[in-house]
Amino acid sequence: MNKKERGRVFDSIRNILNKNHLLTLSTSSGGFPNSNTAFYAPDRNMNLYIWSEEGTKHSENLRKNRKVAINIFDSRQKWGSLLQGLQATGTARLVNRREFIIAGILYIKRFPKSLKLVNCFTEYVVTNYMYKILK
Repeated sequence: MNKKERGRVFDSIRNILNKNHLLTLSTSSGGFPNSNTAFYAPDRNMNLYIWSEEGTKHSENLRKNRKVAINIFDSRQKWGSLLQGLQATGTARLVNRREFIIAGILYIKRFPKSLKLVNCFTEYVVTNYMYKILK
């Protein structure tokens, strides 16, 4: 793939990431797969950040196996149209303190109502996780 083609592919990926807000996150542990839906915020390097509650199955799975698969698409696409979406695999990990601030800002910009999570920091943020999904 030449530089121009690579640029078009990256532009297409950025477009899909920016125009959609939900992803399907697939995790597994002990040979049992699990999929869930999550809101995400992308950074300029196309890493994705998701906020997750402490007791979820995917958080439990990610403590044991950091490998993930994601699927992002617009579910309003018409049957018979040229489908557009993004399927990828990667690794998820908890963000560090510095990344938490950056990811939190990205998340709040994308989902302004999430600011209330910061306002009740000890009740929500401390008992929840922010994951970074790396490509």
